[in-house]
Amino acid sequence: MTVPGDVTWPCEPHTGAKHEILKRYLQRWFPILNSYNGRIIYIDGFSGPGRYTGGEPGSPLIALDVAAKHRRALTGELLFVFTDERADRMEHLRAELKQMNLPKHFKIYPETGKFQEKLKELLDDVDRRGETLAPTFAFIDPFGFSGIPYDLVRRLLEKKSCEVLITFMVDSINRWLEHPNETTVRHIPETFGTDECLQTARGGSNRVAALRDLYQRQLQKAARFVRYFEMRDRDDRVIYYLFFAGNHPLGHIKMKEAMFDVGKEGLYRFSDATNPNQLVLFGADHTAILWPLMRERFAGKEVLTDRILDFVNDDTPFLETHMKSTLTKHEGPGVPRNQQIHVRPIKDDGKVRRRGFPIGVYVTFPA
Repeated sequence: MTVPGDVTWPCEPHTGAKHEILKRYLQRWFPILNSYNGRIIYIDGFSGPGRYTGGEPGSPLIALDVAAKHRRALTGELLFVFTDERADRMEHLRAELKQMNLPKHFKIYPETGKFQEKLKELLDDVDRRGETLAPTFAFIDPFGFSGIPYDLVRRLLEKKSCEVLITFMVDSINRWLEHPNETTVRHIPETFGTDECLQTARGGSNRVAALRDLYQRQLQKAARFVRYFEMRDRDDRVIYYLFFAGNHPLGHIKMKEAMFDVGKEGLYRFSDATNPNQLVLFGADHTAILWPLMRERFAGKEVLTDRILDFVNDDTPFLETHMKSTLTKHEGPGVPRNQQIHVRPIKDDGKVRRRGFPIGVYVTFPA
């Protein structure tokens, strides 16, 4: 993906899909955070000018619009921190912000500078004061792979109620791994937080997948929940992954819902090679993907749907609706015995199970 040199630039289809995930997540998560906290923080680490040449809003305007127009009025203090190291783009963003009619309890901080320096200042100040950082969501969306050091991302994730959505430029990293300029290559281990990434240049046929999996493992050291979404270009080649990381189970579910909205049927992919106006790009039978995972986890066991749902929510890319449809598909006399579940007629609360798979239903999986 070419780094734009102008103040503004066209919005690519994959960028539109990325922003759709961001928007749909914030629509779900802002009101939840706001219900329990008097202050929440949104950080846009590489905010850009705020609008594309075609008039499409950038991530700063999307976040503000979601918060301002949410059907459930958001109260308390909402802090929006926008950073970009190019002064001309920040000037353009400030002009866009002046045209917005925003509530007084929205505190907007557009700052020119490098994301890693600004975030380090914030975290250092919080640590020095011995304070607790307000619940924070950071959208970290660089064009390249420098300027997002893993150690800084880890520090943020270790704070209570902090989450990140990161554009992980795997195609750029893969191409620069063997670059002769050591200064350039040095940024790659900094991004991963380990020199192990350099070893992928010397082995394995699918380096993109290896780099993706390594970054996922690194994020999992700091976050309980890590989920990625694949973005492809017009040649259907992987250009980057959109990584979510956080520690709140409900936040994880809401991000999965947002990703399913954009890349339906559980494949979590978007490609510019298809119709850019069509977000449902790859079809799949999610029950065929989820069933082996559930069966492996609970083979030969009788478990409550409560426990099955916890597994699906926390340990798979899928949602409650997929759990229910998968169980439904494997119940009944027409299902082969080695693929058939058995369900008790009486639920955990002593009531008769009428239909479906609500909480409290006993399910026995085939061995």
